[in-house]
Amino acid sequence: MTDKPLPASSVLGRSIHTFKPRRSRITPSQRKALVHAGRNLLTFTNESLRSTYLWPEPNSPLIIDIGFGNGISTVALAEANPENSFLAIDVHTPGVGDLLTEIHTRELKNIRVMETDSIAVLEHMIAPESISGIYTLFPDPWPKARHHKRRIVQPPVMKLFHSKLAAHGFWHIATDWQEYADSIIGLFEQPKNRIAWSGGIVHRPDRPVTHYEQRALREGRAVTDFRFVKCNQLID
Repeated sequence: MTDKPLPASSVLGRSIHTFKPRRSRITPSQRKALVHAGRNLLTFTNESLRSTYLWPEPNSPLIIDIGFGNGISTVALAEANPENSFLAIDVHTPGVGDLLTEIHTRELKNIRVMETDSIAVLEHMIAPESISGIYTLFPDPWPKARHHKRRIVQPPVMKLFHSKLAAHGFWHIATDWQEYADSIIGLFEQPKNRIAWSGGIVHRPDRPVTHYEQRALREGRAVTDFRFVKCNQLID
């Protein structure tokens, strides 16, 4: 977990975050990647992302990858879709270092990385209806009922994401926690969300199997993928 102060967000409340603070040792290679990240590592500001930081193709579709772990899926997505720009956001410093290393090694030009709270970034740095897609692959399921307020798939975040997606923009979610999957289905089937979103469970896309996903499969947990597409304005 980064020691840098996290920006405030009013979406979930200032004291509520969708991630667990964790501390891990940073390897020399990870530290080197962080020190020499250059323009690939962005910092939080209260200004529009597009006006502050530019990708090589500034008008390309922007995809946001939230909670990318060690970045293996982010790299695969960016290599498979060079016409898109990707913003990868996580708070786990070693994973940020790993992804920056891969960006440098593979000479990828279409990924930028942020080590901060993704909800605050979406709230303060992303203009309405300006992004083409969001990935949240294996977000923390927060299985205890008292922690459900920390889940990323919940009404206030759904409303925020919907407002930032362009027309026909997508939100791709994957989880290995069946109760969370059932909760996601229930949320998107609510009447106002059935009007605002289309989609549901989809076949697993062609992406690398992450270490987390491998562990889930070894432990006998089924993986559920969802893809929802913005189709109408939300009704308050």
